[in-house]
Amino acid sequence: MSRSEKHVKWCINKAKKELEKGNVHRGLVKIKPNNDLAKEFIKKAEHNLDVFITNKSAGHYDWCINIGFYIMYHCCLSIITKFGYESRNQECTLSLVENLAEEGKIDSDFKNYIESIKSTTKNKEDQIIEMREKFQYSPVIEIDIQKIEEILEQCQNMLKETKGIVN
Repeated sequence: MSRSEKHVKWCINKAKKELEKGNVHRGLVKIKPNNDLAKEFIKKAEHNLDVFITNKSAGHYDWCINIGFYIMYHCCLSIITKFGYESRNQECTLSLVENLAEEGKIDSDFKNYIESIKSTTKNKEDQIIEMREKFQYSPVIEIDIQKIEEILEQCQNMLKETKGIVN
């Protein structure tokens, strides 16, 4: 059993226990696949992409990092919704998408996007989640425009591939 598969099972069990206690879950719940909702997550990602481009044009590169993360995350939510899951946990969402790629339900190359998002990858400076935390929770606002261009391209490609999976 892969690491992502183990984590997905843990996330499902976590949510189940929380729901049994009458709490809001913070894991994964199996639901009926919902292509309409999956497309709404794509619309949200497209909206975020427009906001990213607007902030980039205005020179607000630090906020582009946050927006880029959420473009990618909404793509992931779109995919898991298509496959019949609801998530209220970022790490659970990422593990599920990684697992879907491992199982061949989505293109295995999609794992590259997940690796660039996750906080468990080796090269911390290339992890969007690490950059998001740095620029959201610190006074740092300066970032290399080349990094913003790379993130924009990655978001555009991920969104395009997500549309191919969902449509």
